[in-house]
Amino acid sequence: MDLLKLYFSLVYITVTELAELQKHGWSDEIQRLINDKFIVVIEQFTDQEKEEAIRLSKKIAKEPSSGDKNWHSHIPEAEAMTLMLKRMYLKIEIILLDEKSARNIAQEMKLSFTGFPGLLAKAGLDGLLTQNDIRKLLKTCQQHGTHYSDHLIETTAKNYGGE
Repeated sequence: MDLLKLYFSLVYITVTELAELQKHGWSDEIQRLINDKFIVVIEQFTDQEKEEAIRLSKKIAKEPSSGDKNWHSHIPEAEAMTLMLKRMYLKIEIILLDEKSARNIAQEMKLSFTGFPGLLAKAGLDGLLTQNDIRKLLKTCQQHGTHYSDHLIETTAKNYGGE
């Protein structure tokens, strides 16, 4: 989480994203960053924003690479995209998306995005993380339910981590 502070000045998340991060074991870290006012939780959406998030969520679910065809499961990613699209005044420059189907939709929409492996790769290139650091962090995410393949983990660690 400290890497987020290094590369971003402020992070917006939605209530559904917060729940997803907590499910993946980041409760204490997220709460600390919320208390530090580094993470701002967006709690309410307009009716138009809700409709857009549902539309995007359904599109993500139908995407061929989606491993979960239940559109409700894709609301966190869809809400992140909706914030970027509909709340221009927030000046969101990039969104963090790890799910392949959501990334495909974001790419189709020409939205700027990266994922947690991309953030770790940048930190590795900047000399902040070793191969073992990257491997350990991605393995931890994998153990908490993020669907990173062993190949992705090894490739990211070897190509971007320092010795």
